[in-house]
Amino acid sequence: MANILGIDLGTTYSAMARLDENGTPLIVENLDGENLTPSVIEFTGKNSIIVGTEAKKSRINAKDKTKFARDAKRQIRINSDKTWNAFGKEHSPTSVSSLILKYLKESYEKQHGAIDSVVITIPANFKNQARSATVEAANKAGLEHVELIDEPTAAAFTYAFSSGKRLNGNYVIYDLGGGTFDVSVAQIKGKDIKI
Repeated sequence: MANILGIDLGTTYSAMARLDENGTPLIVENLDGENLTPSVIEFTGKNSIIVGTEAKKSRINAKDKTKFARDAKRQIRINSDKTWNAFGKEHSPTSVSSLILKYLKESYEKQHGAIDSVVITIPANFKNQARSATVEAANKAGLEHVELIDEPTAAAFTYAFSSGKRLNGNYVIYDLGGGTFDVSVAQIKGKDIKI
């Protein structure tokens, strides 16, 4: 079976999942043993960073917030020119996202080996520019064979899978994220899903 990593690259938190030998989706913990990784970076030097919970905790108490980056996904979505400057180096929303993805990749590979491909969930309203920036961030992080799936579609697949029964009908999906609120209608007939 291929070693496929699923990533929810979130505005506030990111998460990983994989399929076990039976095809059952399982959450994958990060290097800190957590199911969720805060999408926050602390720049600790020109070429050193801290990602996740420790960066989030440090940011809360820091008087100087300039050495922290967060909300990169929101900035990608709105095609912002926002940058973060730390230790003389400029970081775009795409490069910040790539640093988060690199941390997730390292966490996954330490536990489950080399990744064959990755699927990243994105908001349904991501335009082509934001989709391209997300793939670019994944490639910069060393992830190849990247596929994108809209978050409501991923939710519909999860619901269809976890229910354990054949679904038929129309379903409303609410995705209340840290940076977006998507509402979608899914028409599900067994394994056929239309959003």
